[in-house]
Amino acid sequence: MAKKAYTVLIVSQKAAQVKKLILSPLTLKISAAILGIGILVSSYIIYDYVIYQKQLAEIQALRTETDSQQKEIHLFLQKINLLEEQLNKLKEMEKQVERDLKEITELKKGKKVYPVAPRKKTPPATKEFGKETPPLKEDEVSILEKERSRLVSHLHQDLLELRRESFYRAQSLQELKDFLQAQKSILLSVPSLWPVFGPITSSFGETRITSSSGGTKPHSGVDISVPQGTPVLAPADGVVSFAGWESDYGRLVCIDHGNGFSTMHGHLKEIYVQPGDRVFKGQAFATVGISGNSTGPHLHYEVRIHGHRVNPTHYLN
Repeated sequence: MAKKAYTVLIVSQKAAQVKKLILSPLTLKISAAILGIGILVSSYIIYDYVIYQKQLAEIQALRTETDSQQKEIHLFLQKINLLEEQLNKLKEMEKQVERDLKEITELKKGKKVYPVAPRKKTPPATKEFGKETPPLKEDEVSILEKERSRLVSHLHQDLLELRRESFYRAQSLQELKDFLQAQKSILLSVPSLWPVFGPITSSFGETRITSSSGGTKPHSGVDISVPQGTPVLAPADGVVSFAGWESDYGRLVCIDHGNGFSTMHGHLKEIYVQPGDRVFKGQAFATVGISGNSTGPHLHYEVRIHGHRVNPTHYLN
């Protein structure tokens, strides 16, 4: 039997020509197969392109979400670092307050106080969360993902509240620190050390006969009897306001201790300081003599508060 053939007519409208194409069944089958394969390949390419675009959009969304989470993490780290700095400052302030309290207690006891060197800061211990925190389960991760925005908001609020509380605590500690510093300054200004140690031969307020007028007046300080040449010690830290000769006091040194306290030391033999010099508690700045209106070697010692004479024995240990 003769094989069938298929004729395809191609008509050109412009040239008014008809072309005849004769195809055998085999050729037609091959052409149909090639066409089918082409359609399948094109469909696969289109499908793969659509899937690629979808994955690309998901990757872009995931990247955007990752960037957002990284910004949130960076913001959290900044807030945590600020909070750690505030906490470290609070710790240092608390240590300083403890040192001030200790110094004030020692000063009230009349003991000598040495400055306390500040301790070195120890860096906070780092935590390896990957080793200490167990991995979350899938259901826990999904729950956390759903509640993430609410948890993040609460975490921001908690950090803000912690910073606010640490700020108020820092203010309170600073006020307490300033108060203790003022108290310490006052205690350091109190002339509590005996300038010389010996019997008091003339008390404060005792009636004395003045050599200049021949009348009487109350004694403005105390007379402490000690041998000539005995070192005179500063009763507290201060600055020398006067060092020289005065008719009644003889050789005289006046020390301004701050906070209104000042002391006067009269009838001296030798003076080792001059006005403007800073002296420290227990420092020898002169020696006892008989200069001025004096009948024997002794130290005339006065304490004044804002220029008013007070009884020195109220401040001596």
